[in-house]
Parts: sequence; structure tokens; C-alpha cells
Amino acid sequence: MPSTPMFTEAACPIPLAPPLRPFRREDAAVVARLNNAASGGILLHHWQEKAGAEGDPWEIGRLRQIGRMEDGQIMVVVDRGEGVEAVLLGNPIGLEPMELAEAGIYLPVLELQNLVLGSWYLNDLATVESARRQGLARRLLDTAEAIARAGRHDLICLVVSDAHAPARALYAAYGYTEMARRPILKGGWDGPGNDWILLTKPL
Repeated sequence: MPSTPMFTEAACPIPLAPPLRPFRREDAAVVARLNNAASGGILLHHWQEKAGAEGDPWEIGRLRQIGRMEDGQIMVVVDRGEGVEAVLLGNPIGLEPMELAEAGIYLPVLELQNLVLGSWYLNDLATVESARRQGLARRLLDTAEAIARAGRHDLICLVVSDAHAPARALYAAYGYTEMARRPILKGGWDGPGNDWILLTKPL
């Protein structure tokens, strides 16, 4: 008999009311595309490298979202009855600095995370284009702060590209301020932006 997946939906430390709900395995394909959009395309570049010439990078991305759930990352989606329209991913940053030796193009992001040990990290926040300007991102930002407070974190943080002006404006309106930045390591990626920016907000 085929084995039953150990996890069918992501855990969340706070109650969620509709249209919010935990991420489920069947959301993975949509969430992969949302997360890639939030990254400016660098995730798809990474998945293409892993997939090789004959593989499907979007399948790599889909499986990566399921892996995040199974690793215990907090994943919350907005679903108003017609599927995922927005997603929040996050996790606590530990108290010990992360190893950087094999970080590759993610080295500057991990360097920035190492500046805010013990904080709650807002890894991804993205909304499908058709659902933008409807307050969904703000609803998820409020949820992220509630999750961080539930975990007794006194700081919430995120990393955003300097090229992502709409996201930076949203975070500034929510009280996030720049703490540090590092140059983007692009490798073979030709996406926009020059710096990753660490934004923080006390709770």
C-alpha cells in the first residue's frame, strides 16, 4: 500500500480565521510561483540549476514548498474559496549564527539574518496579481506579527531587494526600517536589483 504523507498541512501557532488557513500540500504549485515572484525570479533560476536541462524547475519549486512545510516552516495562505491568493512564510531565527560556507548566492541573505539572531523572520509574502490592492498583504503582515508575538519574539525582520519598490513602501508604512544591506550575488541570474536590504520592526 502507498504510504500516507506525514504532513498534509502546515502547523501554525495561532488560530486562523477564514479566509486565512494553513498551507496544504495541494497549494504547493501556486505557492512556488508566488514565492518566485516575490524573489524577483532568483528562486526560478536556482530551481532551473537544480533541474538541469531535462528537468522541470517548477516541479523542483513545488517540492521545495512541501519540504518547507515538513521542515516546520510556518506557512499561511489566503483562500477566499477559489484557491490560494496570497501566502506568508516565516520562521524563527535561532540564537546561533548560521553556517555560511555553502550558502552560494544566498550568502548575503544569511549574513543579514545572522545580524538578527533570535528574531522572527518573514521569509516570503506574496499576492497573486488579480488580488492585489485588496488588503490581503496587510492581513498577512498582521498575522506575521501575531505569530512572532506568540513565540515571544521582540523583533520581526525580513529581507527585500532594493528593486522591489512596492514591497518596500508597504513595509515602511507598517513601521519596518532598514538595519543593513548587502550586495546581491547574482551568479548567472540577470534579475533586477543591486542590494538585499534587511528591514526590522520591534514588537
